[in-house]
Amino acid sequence: MSTMIFCAAVSVFFLLPQSLRLDEAQSLWESGRSPSALLMIVAKDVHVPLFHILLHMWRVAFGSSVAAARSLSLVFYILSIPAIYILGRLAYSRSTGLYASVLFGLSPFMNWYGNEIRMYALFTLLIILNQFFFLRIIKQGSARIWIGYGTTAMLGIYTHYLFFLSLAAQAVFYFLHRSLFPPRSLARFSIVAAVLVFSFAPWVWYVYALKEAGMQLPLLMPPTTVDLFNTFSQFVFGFQDDTLNTIFVSLWPITVILVFLALRRGARFRFETEYFLYTIICSFAALFIGSFVLTPVFVSRYLIFTVPSLYLVLAHFFDAYPPRLAQAARWSVAIVMVAGLVIQIQSPATPVKENYRQVVTYINEHAGPQDTIILSTPFTIYPIEYYYHSPATLATLPIWNRYDTGPIPAFSPAQLPAQVATLTDGYQKAWLVLSYDQGYEQTIKSYFDQHYRRIGTEHFSRDLDLYVYQLRYDTPLARQ
Repeated sequence: MSTMIFCAAVSVFFLLPQSLRLDEAQSLWESGRSPSALLMIVAKDVHVPLFHILLHMWRVAFGSSVAAARSLSLVFYILSIPAIYILGRLAYSRSTGLYASVLFGLSPFMNWYGNEIRMYALFTLLIILNQFFFLRIIKQGSARIWIGYGTTAMLGIYTHYLFFLSLAAQAVFYFLHRSLFPPRSLARFSIVAAVLVFSFAPWVWYVYALKEAGMQLPLLMPPTTVDLFNTFSQFVFGFQDDTLNTIFVSLWPITVILVFLALRRGARFRFETEYFLYTIICSFAALFIGSFVLTPVFVSRYLIFTVPSLYLVLAHFFDAYPPRLAQAARWSVAIVMVAGLVIQIQSPATPVKENYRQVVTYINEHAGPQDTIILSTPFTIYPIEYYYHSPATLATLPIWNRYDTGPIPAFSPAQLPAQVATLTDGYQKAWLVLSYDQGYEQTIKSYFDQHYRRIGTEHFSRDLDLYVYQLRYDTPLARQ
């Protein structure tokens, strides 16, 4: 209970009031449409609709402010804390479940996404519940347990496509350890699988019929082994600047030593530990390899569903240490997590912070009706327009009408001069907002620097900068 109160307090006083971020703005825009339009937009955005439907209803009931919308994710996050305790108690012991729930509540990573207007908190809660029912099938395979397992799986696949990776890891574990499961488990798993396929088929058909899935995705880079280590570092220490993150990542040899200390007292993994490790290893491997074979998708937030498994395994390993060492290890990890959470909240250099509210406030106070505001990349219009009430014209570069069908127009160096001329014609100043670099940000900035006089520069958060250019020195008659 104290951990839940701690998370709620951190959220209310520090996280809920933060500036709206890009992904959150898209969620607000999508959930503000009619139900039919919402389904169509979500299908084009490579997501599944459960969270967006819940968010739509939540906003109808509690309002459309950023804090109100974030509170839906906070509810799911708070519920996940007792859920992971119950899962840890079932898998290991009461003390292991309790410590795992403490890690979950102190986690800078989970606190961040537990206060974001996205599906990740719901995704994680459903993963925990589904894992609980999966392990209960081994320990007590009653009909109610199977219903719970199937229900959480169905809700999960309509929350995030990557829920299928968790189910795949369960399939791998099942076929390697069939003797652990009660009789007729294969038939029952087959029935659950058939129900999931049948229930998910209408959505697959709908996405296929639109033929526009993925056309509004940002550009992601193929991962490296550094990204692997960074992801685990973020799971434990949160989002830190490059200096701190390098220090945390360099601690991996100590982690290996601690694991070997745990293994020294237990020659073999318990099957619960093996299962949790399967969920981590299979999921990481699938996204890492898939990023090269199909398309880059290796992002730490997509792997958030492996965080409960990681914390449970970590808590269990500490149980294998001598009592004094175990206590010291538990306190050390908890203290470092709290420190990471404080730094993540307070530091302006936190990589995931996107201070769109501050940049728009600055524009609202300084831009006039004879100015033009140019945003690159185009999809950053979502968080900008939430706060925007300046008389200046708002446009994107490349030029994009998001109400048209089809993908966001690709950047073309050959078309850049003509597009810039279109966006600046007849205006006195251009306010160029650069964020979320898609590979052409510096080309745009260089073009403006070469053709116009820069009269102002403002930095607001990591990779979020504002440049002001003088386009002409007379007063455009058409805009008086």
